Amino acid sequence: MSTPNGTAEKIQDVTHDVSKELGELGRELRSRANDIRKEAVSQLNKAAESMRRETRANTEDKAAHKTADELAKGLEKAAHYLNHNSVEQMGEEATKVVKRNPMRVMLIALTVGIILGLMMRGDKK
Repeated sequence: MSTPNGTAEKIQDVTHDVSKELGELGRELRSRANDIRKEAVSQLNKAAESMRRETRANTEDKAAHKTADELAKGLEKAAHYLNHNSVEQMGEEATKVVKRNPMRVMLIALTVGIILGLMMRGDKK
């Protein structure tokens, strides 16, 4: 069935163009997300190293050294996770967590949103 003035063909062309553009946009977003992931890995490792170095340079307190080491290990663990998982894998894992614990995720998101809102609002007093 043909429509007047080739409208069906025009619609197909537009649909094809939009599909192509969306594909290119998706590739660009994945590339940028991957670049951000790599930078986050680098920054987490630098922060862990700096935390250990600064703690040892500024105090002799063994408890402070232990705490800094534990925090640094947490940062390194996060860096390792980011380094060994693609953005797609992390998205799939996040989806599974949300499906298993929807109310917990909603409460966490609400809490984070309130805290960020309060921080960004500032104190007018």
